[in-house]
Amino acid sequence: MSDAAFVWLLHQPTSAAWLKRELAERRPDLRFAFSRPGLTTFKVGQAHLDTPVLSSFARAHGRSLGRAADAAAVVELAKQLGDNSLCLHVFERDPDRPADERDPNVAGTRAAKFELDLRALAPSRFAANVQANKGDLVLDVICAPAEHEDDGLFVGWHRHDNARGPLPGGVPHVWVPAAAPSRAWAKIEESIRWSGLAPKSGETAVEIGSSPGGASFALLERGLTVHGVDPGVMAPQVMDYVGKKGNRFIHHAMPAAAVERKSLPRQFQWLASDVNLAPMIALKYVERFVALAHGGLKGAFITLKLNDDGVFAALPSLATRIDRLGAREVRYVQLPSHRSEIVAIMQW
Repeated sequence: MSDAAFVWLLHQPTSAAWLKRELAERRPDLRFAFSRPGLTTFKVGQAHLDTPVLSSFARAHGRSLGRAADAAAVVELAKQLGDNSLCLHVFERDPDRPADERDPNVAGTRAAKFELDLRALAPSRFAANVQANKGDLVLDVICAPAEHEDDGLFVGWHRHDNARGPLPGGVPHVWVPAAAPSRAWAKIEESIRWSGLAPKSGETAVEIGSSPGGASFALLERGLTVHGVDPGVMAPQVMDYVGKKGNRFIHHAMPAAAVERKSLPRQFQWLASDVNLAPMIALKYVERFVALAHGGLKGAFITLKLNDDGVFAALPSLATRIDRLGAREVRYVQLPSHRSEIVAIMQW
């Protein structure tokens, strides 16, 4: 494994240029090697093999083992990892369109078949559980989207840590249930599942820019009481929600700047923001509500809209502002349900 000289990153096809520009600044030692839509690889020198390769636009990454035509060739490549039991992640690259526009009856079917073939061929090689735990050695097998022509298998590996999501491809796209009022449900659900953070029943969340209520609905379904801040109309299923243990939605029908301290609980544990504003402006409200939590926050999910190259260029200064909010850890990632945006996931 120490001889590996290539790294791979999984990302949305439309974000390839931003990913390359970001890594050119963060890791000028990397040399572009190979790509397919949604997958980019770089050559890395031996001196930097163990240096983290992190991008705000990659939801999964690791080292390369090579390319394979079938399951038997994948098992042969996996021998480079020794005789260890492997967590198996088989997943498809993203097509060149938003994840929620894929046919749910087709998406993922190619990866599912390859996984069945691998497990049938080498049943004792792979752990039954696909969710990786910290320290697990993970075999990554990447294929073309099921809607596209099969172009073979790209095989890699990683040692799982909290810089990566625990599921195949970091996290799969989650399909929005019929009861959810908007696709913001998928955004926050993917953020939670990718990050490993776990808002718990009985806790309280505040969402800035809550209308019509997709993310709020997801949190309500998890058992949280949710304070939604938005002058816009909320969906009836959110406004009328009453959970099994009495959790409900409280609507602050006003701009975020107008919310008074006394109208919120003294402390709340979770903060979400998905406002349709430039990040420079949206962060002003995030900063205010972090202060209003009076030190009670456990985590936050803050969407940053990237509408142009100017916002992309401002990411380092935005990260500096986010760092000042005092979170113990901040991770940035673009997930399947995101379009021209990334999410800052903060943990206190």
